[in-house]
Amino acid sequence: MESAGEGRVTFDWQSVVYRDFDVDLDEPGSRSGAALDALLDDLGVPEGEGWALVGAWAEQLSRALAAGVPALLRRLAHPDVAVRRMVPVVLAYAAAPADAIVPAIREHSLHAPDPAVRLGLLVVLGRYADRPDVRAQLRRCLRGEPADALGAALGLLLRPAPQPGGAPAVVGSGAPSTADGAGPVEDAVVDALALCGGEAGAALGELAWCDPEWAGAVPYGPVDVVDSWLVGAPEVRSRWLTLMLAALGDGRLDAVAARVLVEAADRLCAADSTRYACHAAAVGALLDHPDPAVRRAAVSTNYLHTCGSYLDALAVAASGPAARRDPGVAQAALARLARRGDRRCLAGLREGVAAGTAGAELLCSAAALADDLWPAIRERLAQDLPAAEVNVLLTGTQQWRGGGPAVPEVVAALERLSRRIDATVSGDPDARPEFIELEAASATCAFLRRWGLGDARALAVLRRVAVGADPETGLAAIRALMGQNTSTDTTTHSPTHSSTHSSSDSSRHSSTDSLTGAAADSAYSAADEMASQVIPLLLNVLARRHRPGRLAGRRGWRFDDNACGWLGELGPRAGAAAPALRGMRDDPAEAGALRVAAADALWHITGDVTGALPVLRHFANPGIASATVAATATERASVANEDGVDAALLARAQDALRRIEHEIAAAGPGDEGDDDRPDPAG
Repeated sequence: MESAGEGRVTFDWQSVVYRDFDVDLDEPGSRSGAALDALLDDLGVPEGEGWALVGAWAEQLSRALAAGVPALLRRLAHPDVAVRRMVPVVLAYAAAPADAIVPAIREHSLHAPDPAVRLGLLVVLGRYADRPDVRAQLRRCLRGEPADALGAALGLLLRPAPQPGGAPAVVGSGAPSTADGAGPVEDAVVDALALCGGEAGAALGELAWCDPEWAGAVPYGPVDVVDSWLVGAPEVRSRWLTLMLAALGDGRLDAVAARVLVEAADRLCAADSTRYACHAAAVGALLDHPDPAVRRAAVSTNYLHTCGSYLDALAVAASGPAARRDPGVAQAALARLARRGDRRCLAGLREGVAAGTAGAELLCSAAALADDLWPAIRERLAQDLPAAEVNVLLTGTQQWRGGGPAVPEVVAALERLSRRIDATVSGDPDARPEFIELEAASATCAFLRRWGLGDARALAVLRRVAVGADPETGLAAIRALMGQNTSTDTTTHSPTHSSTHSSSDSSRHSSTDSLTGAAADSAYSAADEMASQVIPLLLNVLARRHRPGRLAGRRGWRFDDNACGWLGELGPRAGAAAPALRGMRDDPAEAGALRVAAADALWHITGDVTGALPVLRHFANPGIASATVAATATERASVANEDGVDAALLARAQDALRRIEHEIAAAGPGDEGDDDRPDPAG
């Protein structure tokens, strides 16, 4: 780009997209976009000028610069303040000969009435801070009005974005001084940067670098922008942060900036927790700040817990008067201490459990302290608690070790829950128990599956619940009785993909691969015993499918579908269920989902490819399946084929068919058998 009589003026697009904005930005905000459009209209810059290989915002800035430095300088007297404020932003990216730009910029920066314009022009002067006259003026401005001081500090500190192998974009402790050409950045510069939270920040907030839509409202936006400029100079950032945290602590800085400063401290400590430990202590002190927004920011950290001073502050916030004043912060502090196994959180955790305020996420984080906390959990579970709290306690302790002693309390909780649920269903078969009651009952069954299968009372209660009035709770109990080799989610059906039907002997070997001799025989015998108990229970679920009442669980999975899938998981051990499954598979009046589930289960149990393939191929064909859905008139089919279920049925049938055909192909020709069965559609 040429500017007549001035020599070459180039556009520093790297600083636009790498230091101040980004490559793809269209505009930092509507305010800035409108101001730049007004400037371009006033300059009369034709379309087509500018750099087309950068983002839209950078291209627009380059178009304005194409008008030339003199034309832009004249717009500093424009009657529209928004246009005047856009001029320094454009000139900040003008790499022009110093003699063509510096004298006018110096003059305007001294006398412009608008603080935001003066601040922006001082940033522009920073491009020429290697000149003694410019450097001297910038240093003098450090002692001037707040906006001038901040603009001078940014001018002295910022550098154009680096070219490959070039200087850094921000002057740091290892770079030449912004003041006298040698040594670290002066305190006066850092002090001026700390003015960004006050009226100087308000002036910066009027410029495009700090458009509220880009950076946030004042004072958050200016503080965040200055911090982002300092990321490449950690030592300067640390010194600035010390001043800013002090101002936040004593109330000179608005609480809205707390999140920016705490995150900056967090990042510095992540890089070097020893060098920047002072910031961990400062953030820890904010946990006692009178403003709750500051306290919440101070506890929301990722790396400060590596510093002892911050952990000490967390311990204070997690218990006693501080915890009672701000329970939310106390919970977060407890969680951070608990993750580190810090025993100072035990009192607060026990207090939370006793009061019913310890959330599942908090309990999950305390797994390392499980041995110390189980007594409190057991004492709480022994009470007649709301279902929501039972669910919280059991899901929160799901991954804890040593849960065996709590089995009696959990058994009692399951009995209370099942009585409530059965009472709801017995009065009205179509009634839906509360979602949270079903969740809690499922959680108790999952707990007993892990810890209670050696307890006679637990087994007796699970068997009783398995045949209770509510089939969903019954299925959860059955899943628990099936033992540790089954899924932990009783609401979804996910049949095993391994082939277990080739022979009884192959099933035996597949389930005891890692065992030998007596151990293998014992494991096999236990598996047979388990199957003999749960098969009648699962068949009972299937036998109830025509009774009035709910057909699917709280997350939409059909009870009969789950029962079939779990019978299939038992493999050849479920041979006693084959006649009932065969009747469901071959009955055209049954819902398609049940027929597919029964066909898949029978293949796992008996290896009956001949019977499975026609049904699966039928429902794996989108056209035929849709026609069957439309023609099915039973109540069960209408439930099965609600919106969205057809696709699930199709996918289920296709998946089962794919697995069976894959095994047939792997086994070789001749294994599919004769298929002379009648059309499954009837």
